[in-house]
Amino acid sequence: MIEASIIIPTYNRKNILKKCLEALFNQSYPKDKYEIIVVDDGSTDKTNEMIASLCPPCRLNYIRNKKRLGQPKSRNRGIKAAKGNYIIFTDSDIIVVPEFIKEHLKFHKIYKDTIINGELIYISSLDEAGKKKKSIWDMSFSSFNTANVSVKKESLIKVGGFDEEFLPYGWEDKELGYRLKKMGLKNKKNPKALGYHFKKRGDISNLSLLKENERMSGINGALYLKKHPCFKIKLSVRGNPLLGLAFIGRWLEENPRGKRFFLWAQKKNIKWLNAALIRLILYHYYLQGYYHREL
Repeated sequence: MIEASIIIPTYNRKNILKKCLEALFNQSYPKDKYEIIVVDDGSTDKTNEMIASLCPPCRLNYIRNKKRLGQPKSRNRGIKAAKGNYIIFTDSDIIVVPEFIKEHLKFHKIYKDTIINGELIYISSLDEAGKKKKSIWDMSFSSFNTANVSVKKESLIKVGGFDEEFLPYGWEDKELGYRLKKMGLKNKKNPKALGYHFKKRGDISNLSLLKENERMSGINGALYLKKHPCFKIKLSVRGNPLLGLAFIGRWLEENPRGKRFFLWAQKKNIKWLNAALIRLILYHYYLQGYYHREL
């Protein structure tokens, strides 16, 4: 009997997805009691061939979208296909520890009607997985982060799943968590349900995609507040004081001197500086989306 369904949306992350799946294959939980559902959102990097080459020790359900539908619709497809009583959400750039599933379900058996949030540690190299300790930058105050969270399937069905009115990226998980909490579910944190979140620092190889995602996140943030107009949500979508530095990101994007400075920093390969400048640019795009400014 399947007890847990692990849902992973993915798009053009073939290599890191393979590492993610290998970690989920290597779980201490009985292999016949969990399944993995990969929802491929129209990848073009031969993700399907990589999946076909695997020999999973547990049930692996591969669902491929014919065109890009985005994370809300992709995760809803996963929920619909899930056979487990509990749904564990994670992402295709997360490498989990062997006790990951066991720890999520252990807490569900102790605490009824709960959202179980696992722990995330950010890594910039795959060699750090399993070795790096938690730092101050790994703090998360989210009540529902689909990189590492679990909830009963019947609760997701009852609340209606992810709101598909949201664009493909940004805030759709927090909005679902808000509705679950309004329905009466409580939050519990289990640090032993640990995942390592792989993110390259100062990487501009996919900057165009990051900018578009951040713009969508801004649009979704405004929609989130419109659907739930209260101070708590306003603080979530606009409360980051660093958004006040978005004007620097605009300067880096639009001013000739700013562009030259950004290129200089990239050539010097100063990782911490590159990461900071990219973050400022993304703040600029977030506010563009929030105020529905056109690119």
